[in-house]
Amino acid sequence: MILEGKHVLIAGMSDRRSIGYAIAVEAQKEGAELLLTSFGRMMSITQMTAKRLKPVPDILEMDVTKPDDIKAAVEEVGKRWDRVDGLVHSVAYAPPDALGGQFLNTPWESVATALQVSAFSFKELAVGFLPLMREHGGSLVTLDFDNSTQAWPKYDWMGVSKSALESVTRYLARDLGRY
Repeated sequence: MILEGKHVLIAGMSDRRSIGYAIAVEAQKEGAELLLTSFGRMMSITQMTAKRLKPVPDILEMDVTKPDDIKAAVEEVGKRWDRVDGLVHSVAYAPPDALGGQFLNTPWESVATALQVSAFSFKELAVGFLPLMREHGGSLVTLDFDNSTQAWPKYDWMGVSKSALESVTRYLARDLGRY
């Protein structure tokens, strides 16, 4: 099993249809020990979904838009594990008015939310968890698709956010690749 003895944190797993859930299933099959994160209204959905995993992983409360939540999660993970071998960013959100063909009418507040949750949060998690990944190395993983080469109907500011996420990933590779 390729992940035997590895510690993997999955941020943003929701229901069984989520890619985060599929990653959790496969990571466990390959021997990884998991921790999940969730918050707010999504917590109950994450808890129900996590019960399908064997063993059932613990879920830490963490809103990726709140630096104090990230710091608390890093501290809690550090108490449980001496390192993080993999951090999966399965996080994306855009307010309803930032989707559905409203691109030209979306207010900055909604655009800012989409960018912060869907792109900037990956950098925040990478920097936050770096102390637990630096010494042993570790993998940062995020989720995307081919939105940077075309404008998808009704995807609007989520498409822009995912394109920004691609760029964030390149800069993280530049600045953290040596670890």
